[in-house]
Amino acid sequence: MNHDIKLPKKFTERMKEQLGEAAFGEFEKAFDNPIPVSLRLNPAKPTNKFDNEQPVPWCDLGKYLPKRPLFAKDPLIFAGAYYVQEASSMFLWHALKQHAPLTQDLRALDLCAAPGGKSTLISTMLTEGSLLVTNELMPNRLPALTENIVRWGRANTFVSHNDSASFKPLKEFFDVIAVDAPCSGEGMFRKDYKAVDMWSTGLVHSCSNTQKEILDDIMGCVKPGGLLLYSTCTFAEAENEESMRHIAATGDFEPLKIEVPEAWGITELETESHEGTCYGYRFIFHKTKGEGLFLSAFRKKGEPARNTKIKVPKKKAQQTNMLSKKEAEQVGKWLKNPEEFDFAVKGTEHIFAIPKHATKDFKNLNTILKLTNPGVYMGKINAKSGKLIPTHDLAVNTIISDKVPSFELDYEQAISYLRKQDFPLDTGSVKDWTIVKYEGVALGFIKVLPNRINNYYPMDLRLRKEF
Repeated sequence: MNHDIKLPKKFTERMKEQLGEAAFGEFEKAFDNPIPVSLRLNPAKPTNKFDNEQPVPWCDLGKYLPKRPLFAKDPLIFAGAYYVQEASSMFLWHALKQHAPLTQDLRALDLCAAPGGKSTLISTMLTEGSLLVTNELMPNRLPALTENIVRWGRANTFVSHNDSASFKPLKEFFDVIAVDAPCSGEGMFRKDYKAVDMWSTGLVHSCSNTQKEILDDIMGCVKPGGLLLYSTCTFAEAENEESMRHIAATGDFEPLKIEVPEAWGITELETESHEGTCYGYRFIFHKTKGEGLFLSAFRKKGEPARNTKIKVPKKKAQQTNMLSKKEAEQVGKWLKNPEEFDFAVKGTEHIFAIPKHATKDFKNLNTILKLTNPGVYMGKINAKSGKLIPTHDLAVNTIISDKVPSFELDYEQAISYLRKQDFPLDTGSVKDWTIVKYEGVALGFIKVLPNRINNYYPMDLRLRKEF
């Protein structure tokens, strides 16, 4: 076993009991194995860069890499062409594919979403007419979630910053809820030594209690016929099997079996409850090519409700400010299909493009939740010119108009742009706001002026790593 990792004694004793002596020996040996590197492609921003890499079997867009590259060297990751995601976490794809009605327009919630791996996966699977609310409670984790959602480039996603109890008014609102619950992190021991140092039996039980509290807050938000997906990155029965029994004990949910080929090396767990057998799916790194994960799926009992209404006081509903028709026409010039969007104003000047199919939900959710980034942040109106000052978010979103001029950058130019440095570029007769691309995928905005080019890549996102 990797001698840099000293597994806690009580963890070792419990895992020997869970796995058996022989299997625990294999588990220990796996700490010396290379950690798999994987990513998931964004079909909205296609690249053929990884066509020859080994696929992740349980995710259509997942790829294993032979070794870990320095991802900061690749402009495509900053453009959102792919997301570096641990392979086991992509099992959510397989669960959704089996049990969610993905051809329908759905409302989905990723409750504990940062840094955004599961949210970008869910977003890819949903129809354009769907809505995804991606939520993060911890303030220090919210920027990473927002950045990754912005990079992914879909307009039907709202980022929110709330605790689980804030969702209680949204009774029977969501068709799909994913709860990737805060946990003791045992499944990450191989790659995160800090998780080993932080582990204790007290942490396991504290996490178990928190997980049940979160589930109690959120289970009522699932529509009849809707799907609840519960996952952790731990092996502890107190955090996994106990949570399955806790969900089943409500009497409101039917446990779901997920069909998996034996070759994938996924361990199916069964635990008995008042509702019958519950099924859990465990990834253990001596058996599967990925890190530790647990996932279970449940269907809310009852007939599916098509039109769920949220009871919001009328006075509150009127607090949301929308652009006037004239202002909307001006801002809409930046979009491919402006007729498909409404435009909301947050604060006094921040304009967001909201898909029309989600406008009513936005107005209701905006009175209940703290929505930090709903739809696409388009920018502000210049008080003097009356024109939009566009944002980076708009530049990298797939809704931006093809009429906005663009330039293709070579590798050196792209790296300079991402470092927020000057770089040579023949702009010809092009003026004003212009998108720069790398291998056909948008990186962001520049502004072409008569005697210079201004680099508008966001300062807080700039590439700092030296290579």
